[in-house]
Amino acid sequence: MTYLSDGGSRSESGFMDHTQEDLTLRSRLLIWRARLSLPGLLTRYDEKKVVSVVSALNGGLAIMTISLIAWLLDLPLIFPALGPSAFILFSDPMSHAGAPRSVILGHLVCLSTGTCVWHFICFLFGAPVTVQVGGWPLICSATLALVLSFLFLVMLSCKHPPACASSLVVAIGAVVQWQNIVIMALVVIWLTFQAVVMNRLAGLRVPFWSPRNLNLI
Repeated sequence: MTYLSDGGSRSESGFMDHTQEDLTLRSRLLIWRARLSLPGLLTRYDEKKVVSVVSALNGGLAIMTISLIAWLLDLPLIFPALGPSAFILFSDPMSHAGAPRSVILGHLVCLSTGTCVWHFICFLFGAPVTVQVGGWPLICSATLALVLSFLFLVMLSCKHPPACASSLVVAIGAVVQWQNIVIMALVVIWLTFQAVVMNRLAGLRVPFWSPRNLNLI
């Protein structure tokens, strides 16, 4: 686990001792917030159990929020790549793959790549690429989209594996309307910064954009 990779360390108690007279209401709230934060919980409980429960709750809450917005606005805001992206954002937020830069740029690069490849293959074969039709157009579109996505993700140092699913879903013709592709990009941005806020509230010093002192290659 990399939850304490920002320099945090465990201690036996982790909190200063105060007498009842010294504690104001604000002080008590701050102490309880520290005790219930992720670093505070890690000082008292097993790391794997704490990380598992906190990741599951935060990830579920994030997707539930987006689902509620999708329902209220009647918009297609949920797509498969959100699941693995949310998993990395909440279970390994201090990693390169979980940095906002990697998540957002990764999805933007892959969505753009999948869109360009889909239009190119449609032009080349003179017919729309769809899963229903299949054949060589589908094979070429899916293969070329993933090859270019891998290439660009590594070259641009924004390696976020779930983003390749965004490239593939466009390349196979499942999502081709530009409005829906823009919505997908906006949802990724929303999920990413929602995760940053939630992780920060949990006591993790996650980066707002790119992790410092990290080899991007």
